[in-house]
Amino acid sequence: MRFAAGSARDIPVRALKLCGLTWTGQFLWFSEAVSNQIMALDPYTGTVEHRVPCAGVRTDLTTVDGNLVQVVGEERALRVIDPEDGQVMAEVPNPRPGNLLCGLEATAQGIWMGYEDLRVVDLRDKRTFALLETYRVRHPIAGLTVSDSYVVYADHRAGTVNILDLEARRDVASYSVAGNPTGVTWDGSRIWYCDFTTLQLRAIEVPGITKG
Repeated sequence: MRFAAGSARDIPVRALKLCGLTWTGQFLWFSEAVSNQIMALDPYTGTVEHRVPCAGVRTDLTTVDGNLVQVVGEERALRVIDPEDGQVMAEVPNPRPGNLLCGLEATAQGIWMGYEDLRVVDLRDKRTFALLETYRVRHPIAGLTVSDSYVVYADHRAGTVNILDLEARRDVASYSVAGNPTGVTWDGSRIWYCDFTTLQLRAIEVPGITKG
């Protein structure tokens, strides 16, 4: 089913190509592919408080054990970065070489990876990257997040945010949103996404997924 989701909050940012987005409990971290930076934004003030360099920024972003993890380069590798000084701690190859890794989110269950071309979401072990589960979705994936028993992922071209029910193992809803979403994250209350078209971070509330 397809619905319309109005924006609950819009924060304009100085960027040209918005990619990934993740929530750390204090900041919305977003990545930008022209300046090749990852930036920490205070969602209450709308101010960027910190920046770290990251060459080759591509698609999504998450955090693991306090470090940033950014998809980078043509091969869509995973680069682990210290958020304080930008030091590269490690770089891990794309677990599906040659495929378009676009969605990324780490949770207690593991690290979730969404592939645009394959239309699949993989759950992998955060240490070994062994495959734990694979879920098929209806739409191309531009970014994803996880909220309780749901994966929420963006379809950039269609301008939708889509809901995958993990228990049912199928898409259960699709929400039309303003602009064209890329990176997606959940702050425990609302879903945020990068609006690639208008260069804003937008928050939406989805019944049954988020709390208004």
